[in-house]
Amino acid sequence: MTCRQCGREAAGEGIAFCPYCGAKIVAAENAQTSAEAEKWVRKALKITSLPERKKLLDQAKQACPDAPEIDWELLFIGTPNPKPKRGRMDFSIIKSWLLQIYRNPGEFSAEERNAMRHELFEGEKLRAILAASADPEAKMQEYLNRLGREYVDIFLKEDNRLMGNIFGFRLGKNRMKPVEDAVNGMIRMMEADEKLSEEQRTALTGAMRQAINW
Repeated sequence: MTCRQCGREAAGEGIAFCPYCGAKIVAAENAQTSAEAEKWVRKALKITSLPERKKLLDQAKQACPDAPEIDWELLFIGTPNPKPKRGRMDFSIIKSWLLQIYRNPGEFSAEERNAMRHELFEGEKLRAILAASADPEAKMQEYLNRLGREYVDIFLKEDNRLMGNIFGFRLGKNRMKPVEDAVNGMIRMMEADEKLSEEQRTALTGAMRQAINW
């Protein structure tokens, strides 16, 4: 069979993962389902409203229940807080919002920080995806890298107070310096978080450093 990820021939009866890149091998009888799932995903990613995107991905999940592509995209949609604190905007539908505990930890109670940290590293959807991965460590890093990029794009680059935007124009010669400073501050908070394991700390800070250069 040909690996759809790297294009190399993956020989061997009953082989599940590519011996060259680690991607899951899609057998011929599953190729049509995978192609259908990818169409669902492309359609979903065109929707900017996350609640609406989730509705479409839930439909896709019913149509293609075993498609990892759909599970992966659902992973990056958070669960809205049923009882958000009064006076505080709730961004929990955006999965990368979990990283806010390292930008402004005082915004959350200790219980909230623990719950957000747990969801970041031990969420049920994430555990299922890692369990099915040929390389869980690499998959975890891919997940954290995407969260880091999305957090920077949504909550830092679009923050007018941080970026000094006036009427849509960014001021200053080094326009990315405020973002870099904010990310470096978050990295220091991550490095000081004693509730993270060494592996988690390394993966998370690496993701944030990568996000600056994305």
